[in-house]
Amino acid sequence: MALKIPRPGTVVAACAAATAVALTMGAAVPATAAGYTTSAGPFGPAVALTGPGGRQSLIDVEVAGNGTAFALWRSQAAGATTWDVQAATRSADSDTWSAPHSLFVSDDATAPTELAVTADGHAEAVWRTGSYTDGSLAAVSAGWDPATGRWSEPATLTAYAGLDLSMPQLAAAADGTVTAVWAQGDGYMNYEAMTATLAPAATAWSEPQRLGTFSDGYIEQFSLAVAPDGAATTVWDAWDRTTDSNVDSFVTRATAGGNWSSPAALPGADARSTDVQVSMGAGGATTVLWQSATNGVETLKSRTRPSPTGTWGAVQTAVPIIQDNDDSGPLIAPDGDITYVWAGWTGSAGMPIVQAVTRSAGTGAWSAPRTLSTGYVDWQVDASIGADGTVQVVWPQTPGIDNGNDHYLEWAVQAGGTWSKAAALDATPVADVPDVDALTGEVAVGPDGRATVLGRTAVYAPGSSDRYTSQVWSRSQTLLTKPGITGQATMTGTARTGSELTCSAAWSGYHTTSAWSWLRDGRTVSGATGTTRTLTSDDYTHKIACKVTVGNGAGSVSSTASSVTVAVGPSLKATKAPSLSGTAKVGYRLTATHGTWSPAATSYAYSWKRNGKAITGASKSTYPLVRADKGQRISVTVTAHRYGWTSRSASTASVTVR
Repeated sequence: MALKIPRPGTVVAACAAATAVALTMGAAVPATAAGYTTSAGPFGPAVALTGPGGRQSLIDVEVAGNGTAFALWRSQAAGATTWDVQAATRSADSDTWSAPHSLFVSDDATAPTELAVTADGHAEAVWRTGSYTDGSLAAVSAGWDPATGRWSEPATLTAYAGLDLSMPQLAAAADGTVTAVWAQGDGYMNYEAMTATLAPAATAWSEPQRLGTFSDGYIEQFSLAVAPDGAATTVWDAWDRTTDSNVDSFVTRATAGGNWSSPAALPGADARSTDVQVSMGAGGATTVLWQSATNGVETLKSRTRPSPTGTWGAVQTAVPIIQDNDDSGPLIAPDGDITYVWAGWTGSAGMPIVQAVTRSAGTGAWSAPRTLSTGYVDWQVDASIGADGTVQVVWPQTPGIDNGNDHYLEWAVQAGGTWSKAAALDATPVADVPDVDALTGEVAVGPDGRATVLGRTAVYAPGSSDRYTSQVWSRSQTLLTKPGITGQATMTGTARTGSELTCSAAWSGYHTTSAWSWLRDGRTVSGATGTTRTLTSDDYTHKIACKVTVGNGAGSVSSTASSVTVAVGPSLKATKAPSLSGTAKVGYRLTATHGTWSPAATSYAYSWKRNGKAITGASKSTYPLVRADKGQRISVTVTAHRYGWTSRSASTASVTVR
């Protein structure tokens, strides 16, 4: 992310009673986003990186390509006047952080430090030392060696006997080579853009190399991007004192060991273009973002080229109106999609919010801004992208503009082009602290898309000279584990034809899906996928069971209920009674209509009766009247049959034969 001066933001503050820093945070509400990494489980409990005393402020958290995490923060002991910039490390798939390691001590409460991590677990941190008053300005760095598990002694990146040395920006290539860029000058008119590299396993930086000069003002902002193959692009924004305008330039290193190009004007940028930022992806595809002001309205512009030597495409409008206070810089995914996340004021909401836009590499178009936050944002946001393209975002917010007492650290995920709904990492809010942010957070994404969050919680300490204490903590998403069955599948209901059985089970797990099936004699019944099933004639006398399969990205488990044998169903019911038709006279024929039955019968039996007694041999649906029937009462009893159901009979009304 480019280094820039934050705009001042409105602070909502209110006094609150002192509360203890809670580090037993529960898991956040699961985030759901299309294609979300199959490795990401729930957040584990908070792990304290510092004690509850003193004061801290966050710098950064990063995760290397091998999963090693690095956390940086400033710490001031109770009663001290200096700030100790500290680092801690955590190996891949571990919950344990190392003890804090002191990188340097500064009188500056906002002492900046830049951190770059590599694919194999190395890290390099850089900071400034010295003073312009005695010509001792310098940038120094220390590196983490995973082989020894130690930070190196500080080494000089560059020394400058002038008045102004900017904070170097760092970026690493896939082979571990770290590139640094910075500006140095006399603080008034004459500035130089400089670079140096640190080779893998090297202990000394290369000799600084001049990228370009500016003699009409000063360079006020840098951004550096390095592609996996070592190609690089640097952009900077200079202010021309004579014309009171901005001049945006870029240089390119086409290959890892190649020479840098001469500075060129950033195409499409104008005299009011500021805040230039750059990203590079696989193959060297490069996107530059900048803000351009017209009649007081800031617009986020972009331009993309397919390779370090390719032709720049047309200028695009990424966000028509933007008032950002903090941002992620352009985050590039493996497929070339670019995501930009920012926190800032919006007139439509009437408060600061967190928003995001994405440029599709496939279509080349920017999405409409999407609002991620759900409350009043504390003017801060941090976002990171993983090697799998997962974007993780955290920011502090309060429920509303008039509620400054309840601070939550919110979390959202973008995966597969879809954003999850924001969720608070902890259900317990953090109380307000006068004159300082009560809650801050940084996030890093590991190679598998899982998030590591570095947080700092402050507690109001009335009556003390420091007015507050704070504590640094970390929470990380655990590896996703396959679900577990906590309650075996069972069936309730009556196991007979026509009745309904209900299947139930209980399980534990994260990001789970469940699938239900029914078995007849151990074989799956086609189309039966619900938790309930009405038994049919096909089930009669067979063994029926239900099964649930629960799965997530880590695997699946199943549970099958004990089978039951399906008994005969209840009696059929006549919804329309049988009836007789025909002429009731000797020599004529009577016909029986079998009526309507529920469920529908599949066959019928007939028994004709004379004065209530069965007539021998009369078992068809028709009956020819004979002399013996004259003057007698004739009726028929119809018995309905259906396989798997209990048969039932119904009789017609009788007729007297003439």
